[in-house]
Amino acid sequence: MFFLKAKQLDIKTGNSWIAVINEVDGRRFDLKAGDELVLNWRNKSTDIVIDLTSSLVEPGEIGFFQDVFSHYEIKNGELIGLEIARHPVSLKAIRKKLLGERLTYKEIYSIVSDIVEYRLDEVEIAFFIASAFAHKNFSQKEIYYLTKAMALTGPTFNFGRKVADKHSTGGLPGNRVTPIIVGIIGSFNICIPKTSSRAITSAAGTADTFEVLAPVTFKAKEIYNLVKKYNACLVWGGEKIAPADDRIIKVCYRLGIEPYSKMVVSIMAKKVAMGVKYLVLDIPVGKTTKITTYKKAEEIKELFENLAQRFKIKTKVVIHRAKGPIGRGIGPVLEARDILRVLEQKENRPKDLEKKAVELSGELLELIGRARKGEGRVLALNSLKNGKALLKIREIIKAQGGDPNITSDKINLSNYKCNFLSTKTGKIIDINNKDLVELCRILGAPFRTQAGVYLDKTIGEKVKKGETLCTLYAPNSNYLNLAKEVIKKLKIFIIK
Repeated sequence: MFFLKAKQLDIKTGNSWIAVINEVDGRRFDLKAGDELVLNWRNKSTDIVIDLTSSLVEPGEIGFFQDVFSHYEIKNGELIGLEIARHPVSLKAIRKKLLGERLTYKEIYSIVSDIVEYRLDEVEIAFFIASAFAHKNFSQKEIYYLTKAMALTGPTFNFGRKVADKHSTGGLPGNRVTPIIVGIIGSFNICIPKTSSRAITSAAGTADTFEVLAPVTFKAKEIYNLVKKYNACLVWGGEKIAPADDRIIKVCYRLGIEPYSKMVVSIMAKKVAMGVKYLVLDIPVGKTTKITTYKKAEEIKELFENLAQRFKIKTKVVIHRAKGPIGRGIGPVLEARDILRVLEQKENRPKDLEKKAVELSGELLELIGRARKGEGRVLALNSLKNGKALLKIREIIKAQGGDPNITSDKINLSNYKCNFLSTKTGKIIDINNKDLVELCRILGAPFRTQAGVYLDKTIGEKVKKGETLCTLYAPNSNYLNLAKEVIKKLKIFIIK
């Protein structure tokens, strides 16, 4: 083992397992670019790949990019012990899976643990994904093992009471029912610690949207304290909860795939980690949604139910046909405004968003035993009408560091906007979800929170030639001008 001092480099690479040493030290220790080392510090260790430099760090130093410092909390100037890395045991398990063999829990745990500790790089993770998530290449038992390992390699929670949750497989623009459901369920003093995702290929994730109203990034201890005090939270589940999932998602995104079995494991691992015991799962099905057929939805339902049974989570899976978006706003700020309009019971609130939130909240109230069969929706709607759901969300916003007095009228929209007009008279019979999301991302969503599209007209509504179909919002004129050209080539609205 040899020792070098840590130096923070003002560069972010997106890879937490790369470090830089001076060429002098490379010659001294017989190291070359691409070699793998084991880092040892404060009773911690991880594998890392080294690059060589003549100027970024001095001899005797090892340079870490910002990714490493933020992930491992290494101190600037800290003495780091280094040694040549051996091949991780998990690689043997990955090779075994590539040959089509079944893996034990111990082998799967070794893979997941090494993903979390950055002992496996993106290429090695890609081989695991390709081998494990091929069609029916994972047995039900292996899916269970993987879910358990992903949950247990991060923090787990025990809030000392019944924990409820709702999740959607996604694929519909808008559809931002989760904060409304958290407000409704939380208003009944039911524990609902909601961890949500950020957008990967969509216009906004729940975490992106709620971040318009309050911070969503918290450490595990902070999440625990929030829930113990307020019985609810709405936070990003990212790198801390089931942390392997974040790296696997990034590799899936680069490969352009998201196997359904991987999606199920990702969702359920976070539920297990959060101690959820009552779960309503929403599976939208439609030709331009994530899940396109009822047959596939039934297969996914079976996967969910099998895992739920193994983890003793009482679960209701709701499959429903979905055509176009739910709600009017698509993009973080516009979706946040829709949420508040429903909670405030504004006259111009999106009724379809309200209806969906009430239906799923009702299912959850019945599942947990707070309402009798058929009465859950009535209780959920009453929570909206009497303002208790709004009060609960304002309590959560304040607890997480936001402004509890925020209203839908105070949401700041971008000044860079334009109307998209109908070229014909008729009735909107369909909206292409994929093209709509593509337009929102061209406008800058979700990373530019004010970017997005507001649907002035939606499915089932009549429109006249020259009337506004939707309003485009962008962070600046460059985004807006590009979107104005692109929208002419997309077929978002089907009018007959």
